[in-house]
Amino acid sequence: MSNQAKHYKQLTQGQRYQLQALLKNSLTQQAMADTLGVHKSTISRELSRNSNSDDYCPEAAEKRKTERKSKAHKAKKSNDQHRQIVKKGLSLGWSPENISCRMKIEMPDQAISHTTIYRLIDQDKASGGDLYRELPRFGKARWKGGKRKASRSLIPDRKDITERPAIIEQRKRLGDWEGDTVYGQDAHLVTLVDRMSRLTMIGKVESKSSEIVANKMIEMLNQVPGVRSITLDNGGEFAMHGLVSKAINAEVYFAKPYASYQRGTNENTNGIIRRTWPKKMALGHLTEEDISNMEFMINSMPRKVLGGLTPLEVHTGKSVALIT
Repeated sequence: MSNQAKHYKQLTQGQRYQLQALLKNSLTQQAMADTLGVHKSTISRELSRNSNSDDYCPEAAEKRKTERKSKAHKAKKSNDQHRQIVKKGLSLGWSPENISCRMKIEMPDQAISHTTIYRLIDQDKASGGDLYRELPRFGKARWKGGKRKASRSLIPDRKDITERPAIIEQRKRLGDWEGDTVYGQDAHLVTLVDRMSRLTMIGKVESKSSEIVANKMIEMLNQVPGVRSITLDNGGEFAMHGLVSKAINAEVYFAKPYASYQRGTNENTNGIIRRTWPKKMALGHLTEEDISNMEFMINSMPRKVLGGLTPLEVHTGKSVALIT
């Protein structure tokens, strides 16, 4: 191995005992580095940081290393403040990645990575804690049914996604929405998500009648200015898309069948909703307050794709403190 291929890393305890023996033979640092299979700088740093005058003791070197590590900035990262932030974030439905992204905005000097947060949660679990139960994906039930049949034949004057202007794909402007429905046993949800900001709107309908769904979409979209386009899936509930297009003066496009990735923002948002209201759950009992709270939870959730900002912050251009 050439010296150029070797990089600095601390010696193991076994290597420290070897180094002690090599020092007694008065070898050069380069010779000792070649013998131990490390870079010359590793030997130089080890001797300068862990020696007393000309005396080198492996046990004392290991002790010094441990003391430095315990006082290092990284060792202080997972403190009580972080635990409280993680606990609060999880209670709001945030993932460890959401929490980490937000910390980088509000407290960059003390931010910890999502992997560190997962380790913190594991440590809490090992000590009898239950933070792990708050993880968004904990105990998620997966649906094993087959794909539903595409309903293109039920949608008159359907405009395919291939006809959609390229600027919509770029996510550089507000007003391009994706839409879908979330099925419930006795009621359903209409969900609309802005492609750029990820702002989400949710409306409850008693049935998936195309007229009822169309009227609900019009009601929801009239609450926001500057609607430019809507991209929907191929469910028959969207058959009266022409009514929506005329009412809000925006083009409506349809993704290809079985291509949920073409409405990935909406699909991901529906997944967040399903964490609280899982499949096969009755939704008829949900009140306007329940739905409003769900909207607020989603829209105030930091997103990695938004650089740690929330959909509300991106949509309004105004920032708020969430964890500090």
